[in-house]
Amino acid sequence: YQAFELIHARWAMLGAAGFIIPEALNKYGANCGPEAVWFKTGALLLDGNTLNYFGKNIPINLVLAVVAEVVLLGGAEYYRITNGLDFEDKLHPGGPFDPLGLAKDPEQGALLKVKEIKNGRLAMFGMLGFFIQAYVTGEGPVENLAKHL
Repeated sequence: YQAFELIHARWAMLGAAGFIIPEALNKYGANCGPEAVWFKTGALLLDGNTLNYFGKNIPINLVLAVVAEVVLLGGAEYYRITNGLDFEDKLHPGGPFDPLGLAKDPEQGALLKVKEIKNGRLAMFGMLGFFIQAYVTGEGPVENLAKHL
């Protein structure tokens, strides 16, 4: 149970940043494509268009993108599940995943684990809010915030 919550929390933290950052960059100057809103980016592949990465067209179709994602993420997940790096704690590996040495002290490490799971839970609820907001308004979070302010 704890492992699944932590993995989903980490994905939610990455996803929340991935929802906001491209839309904000596109709104305030960077060219991330015609619509850099998270729920419309997949339509670029489904329309037969190529991917657009910061204004550069990448000639890749949907099948190739899905195959690449399955191979890369599937390989990484298999490596993690089989403990390929031989860590004692698969959920909080430390070592090369803690290059700044923030969790060398056991007390500090325990505090950081609590902060990680709390921020992850917040991110999961934030993602739920983004989903509902997109369904109701049809706009991204940055556009809604700009209209509100």
